[in-house]
Amino acid sequence: MLNFLNRSQNPPEEADLRSMTEKLSIIQDKCDVYLRSITAMLHFLKAFTLDVAELQTERFKQEIEELNERFQEPEKPKRLELHFEQRKEHILHFIDQQQTYIKDREKELRDIIDLLTRAMANLNVENREFYQRINEQGEKIIKISALDDIKKIKNALKVEVDQMREIVHLKEDQEQRQIRLLATQVTSLKTELEKTREKAMTDALTGAYNRQALDDFLAARIERSQMNNAEFSLLMVDIDNFKQINDKFGHPIGDRVLVALAQKCRNSIRGEDFLARYGGEEFTIILEGAGFRNALKKAQLLCNTIASVRYATSDGATDEYLSMTISIGVTQFKKGDTVADLVGRADKALYDAKHKGKNCVVGRKS
Repeated sequence: MLNFLNRSQNPPEEADLRSMTEKLSIIQDKCDVYLRSITAMLHFLKAFTLDVAELQTERFKQEIEELNERFQEPEKPKRLELHFEQRKEHILHFIDQQQTYIKDREKELRDIIDLLTRAMANLNVENREFYQRINEQGEKIIKISALDDIKKIKNALKVEVDQMREIVHLKEDQEQRQIRLLATQVTSLKTELEKTREKAMTDALTGAYNRQALDDFLAARIERSQMNNAEFSLLMVDIDNFKQINDKFGHPIGDRVLVALAQKCRNSIRGEDFLARYGGEEFTIILEGAGFRNALKKAQLLCNTIASVRYATSDGATDEYLSMTISIGVTQFKKGDTVADLVGRADKALYDAKHKGKNCVVGRKS
């Protein structure tokens, strides 16, 4: 009995330890697979989204990226689960919005097809009726030739010709009305398409142009500069510590900050200048006819203006305000630049401004 008790108090055998180690290794491998799968799925979700301004796709992609970063961090499961639950509703809402958008665009396309189909069908029906009536008049004219009296033939022909003219006039009137109707509908469709195109080129939140519009504008602007040597400069503007603003005040206030910055930028530039939201909290300004030195002055003025303003974070019931600063990278177009060259140089200047201490302007000529 004593020997039995001594054996039961011995540590686990080596085989048991090895088995537990193998199980832990399998669990760790599974966790690694799950983490890689989550990263891949979040990447697929970003790739699946449509680049449509009114859906606020850029903001959605940014939130997905932030969620992915949280999964990579050594965070307690409960906090991670809570964070995911907070984002889950927004992800589902965005998916519903995108599905609704696709259905609306599909309905618009079907309406256009239906309009054209009905127009063609009506035209075919009217043509059949017209040709039938012309054919009937032709048969009547043939019968007239069987009359004996010339006077009777003449009078009968006059009546039939008058009726044929009336049929042709009616046909012309119908066609004119059809043309006017189609012209009105086509004009309406053109207007809707222009509005849709404008929406597609505009950031829904701030009203500034979006990234696609910026790329198109820059490509055309560079091509023009290479022909006439007209100078221009590019400013890359970024809000300092924007994530802290979102974390402290919430995304609705963060959105209002973006709108306020866009409005300040718009008020600081001329009508011929170009303002676009580059992505997230980053904006791009193209200053027409501005050399490097003038662009630096303009950027510094904008930087000082933003830093000097306090923004209300409520409806006025409380006295809670926030201040923000921006960093700006400046560069000037030089001969031989591509869009990537120009934007890349401004982006490097912005990076230098951030490392310099933020709330400042840095320019790069090369």
